[in-house]
Amino acid sequence: MKKIALLFICFFISLYTYSQNEAANWYFGYGGGIRFNQIANTVASVNDGQLFTNEGCASISDDTGGLLFYTDGTSIWNKNHAIMQNGFGLFGDSSSTQSAIIVPKPNDPDIYYVFTVDNALDGFNYGLNYSEINITLDGGLGGVTVKNTNLLQRSSEKITAVLKDCITKSIWVVAFASVDGNNENLFNTYHAFEVNDLGVNPVAVKSTFNLIVGDARGYLKLSPDGTKMASANATDGLFLYDFDNNTGVVSNQIPIGIQGNSKVPYGLEFSPNSQVLYVHASNDFFSNNSNESENPANHTSSLLQYNLLAADVAGSGIIIDNRNLYRGGLQLGPNGKIYRALSATYNVGLSYLGIINNPDNLGLSCNYFHNGINIAPNLSAQGLPPFIASFFNTQIDIIKNGKSSINL
Repeated sequence: MKKIALLFICFFISLYTYSQNEAANWYFGYGGGIRFNQIANTVASVNDGQLFTNEGCASISDDTGGLLFYTDGTSIWNKNHAIMQNGFGLFGDSSSTQSAIIVPKPNDPDIYYVFTVDNALDGFNYGLNYSEINITLDGGLGGVTVKNTNLLQRSSEKITAVLKDCITKSIWVVAFASVDGNNENLFNTYHAFEVNDLGVNPVAVKSTFNLIVGDARGYLKLSPDGTKMASANATDGLFLYDFDNNTGVVSNQIPIGIQGNSKVPYGLEFSPNSQVLYVHASNDFFSNNSNESENPANHTSSLLQYNLLAADVAGSGIIIDNRNLYRGGLQLGPNGKIYRALSATYNVGLSYLGIINNPDNLGLSCNYFHNGINIAPNLSAQGLPPFIASFFNTQIDIIKNGKSSINL
């Protein structure tokens, strides 16, 4: 009885500490932004953001849904949309796939960490770094107190995070690099760094696989329940893994081939119940002729769905949407819907986000709506802000009996 009571207490603490309201405000693309109101069950476009990024971005709100700050991986804007105190010169890059992710320090409501990964194609790669923010500074607008603490000298352009457990409230931050973190042309190791109430542990849990990935592009995502991980490596393929959120170990690598003409994976997201994987893939068209590269007719993109409960996950893939479109990110929202970044070319964004309205449903019943939300006069580009995956977990197994429910 005491054990069950402890698990109930743990459940309530975890929901309070890591609520969906922390993902209430998104800033992305070319001035784009949306705000989720959980009470009114609405999503509205906002026109107050200062972000202008081709790809990477991140944002964080407080537990009531109030904006705290957002970033493109190089600069940080506070809730008043001004550059935060000392909030410049971070080692991310707006052309890095997932330039940043924001992680609160466990058991300390005032401290946040911004983890950044650099653009691996610009001639020099700063790797994986983190900066520390004290949100009480500058009259509550926040300030950067520690900047660019290095964890990996070289890294791919992907990063993700998930809750370790609800007792310590520690968080795993996972990046993809070489075994020693020094090689920018050979990625084969997932590095899981634990963030606990003492700070960031610089010694990672390493999971190395027999593969050679040289393409740094593409998203890395953990499932909301912390048991699965997917890695999109652009021209070097898509892989699905098991993740042990107790130990940080990644295992059971499954390659997933992509059907159709758009075979290069970029955006990834899991459904709220962690049983379905969505992939945004493209034909990855590139030309040294800028007119050809910026011609929307040369770009094709597919949205695919995979059933993670199928005996053959790789063979379960179906195309949900296929059209002329550039690559783009996918991100689960607080309302249980998945949003798709829409861009015509690398430099030409579109004024809508696509929406998967029922992502737990298999097949076309997932109800994809292409022009789902209008963000004009601003534009979507290729990226959407990633969050700690546990913010969106709906599969809560109170007594570990395999019967998950959010209803007590």
